[in-house]
Amino acid sequence: MDRNQQYLTALLEKVPKWELSDPQHQEAFDSIKGSLANAANLRHQLKELYKVANFSYFALGLMWIADKVDRDPSKLESTLEEEGFVLNLLKNAFGGSPAETSMPGQSFGFDIQQPATAEEPADTPGTTVESLAIEQSSPFTSTGSLGASGGSEEAFATTLEKLLEAIQSGSEERTILLDELTGQAEEIVAAEDSDNDYKTFCGYLMEFLKYVSANQLFDDIRVMNLISNVFDPFSQWAKSDPRSRSGILEQSIEMLRDFKALFE
Repeated sequence: MDRNQQYLTALLEKVPKWELSDPQHQEAFDSIKGSLANAANLRHQLKELYKVANFSYFALGLMWIADKVDRDPSKLESTLEEEGFVLNLLKNAFGGSPAETSMPGQSFGFDIQQPATAEEPADTPGTTVESLAIEQSSPFTSTGSLGASGGSEEAFATTLEKLLEAIQSGSEERTILLDELTGQAEEIVAAEDSDNDYKTFCGYLMEFLKYVSANQLFDDIRVMNLISNVFDPFSQWAKSDPRSRSGILEQSIEMLRDFKALFE
């Protein structure tokens, strides 16, 4: 067990699980603690936890703390602030109220948005916290309404989703997908008939992806978080009637435009 794993294991043991009122939530938390304490590769296990429905920000919080420990050799014990922060993220993952789950996003170096919750079928294999490996359904493949052959917007959304999944899993395909997405973005920016918001989004995304590639930031949690944050609005935009798309990409464009501030 390395230093990061020891630190997170000790931190999670200090989190008062009795503040989770549901016994099933307490058992699930014990399962998470065990999986992280016994993981052969902590970062890989946290990436698996990131993919569990509603637990992405809990996993990001633990990754952020692990990175802090990496950067500060003198950091030996968790603080009350960290323990409270992790508890709030945990409550949010289990469906806590907004009042219970305020998150200090600025501590991450970027703004964390409250994740959208989604109902998961209780009998669907791989949808439990214990498995730490939920496969999220794709709006571009499961419904049949959007697909790579349905036009540039749908193809772009599909590639963006595949890139996000590859980065989350650490797949070697992420470099290929990044190059493919960058090429698609260049074509869209150059096209005269592209929607203005679409071109602006793709232009800033292209700049971001080139920065990630040039600096080899594929494993940086800030990259994963930013792509995750812009994908949901873009998928909504791609599925919307062109007459009702106004403003949907505004926040995503702003995040991509200012992405370098995350890495300073």
